[in-house]
Amino acid sequence: MRARTVLVLALGLSVGACGNGRNDQAAACSTEIGTRLAGKSYEIDVGDLARHAKSEAADTVVLSSTAVFDKGLSTQYKQTYDCRVRLENASTPSVIFLEFNWNKEDLKKAG
Repeated sequence: MRARTVLVLALGLSVGACGNGRNDQAAACSTEIGTRLAGKSYEIDVGDLARHAKSEAADTVVLSSTAVFDKGLSTQYKQTYDCRVRLENASTPSVIFLEFNWNKEDLKKAG
């Protein structure tokens, strides 16, 4: 009985260590956003992104959150975004879609 309990615990820990959690998926989105917005002043909340993860298919998750651009400056604005992550080979999350959703009010201010 004791050996079975240890085996179940070890199996549970090994599965948990494989990742693929919401934090891993949010980190993949964060990395992709960093690549796309290199040189721009922005801030994202990876924890909020992970909390807004929704399963779209067996191997695909959609995460949504808000980015703050030029934080603390007079030009500060917020923009929502969606990030779709696929779990490749049941272990590595990869971003397959990234979209920033423009707020029409922000566009009116710019023009």
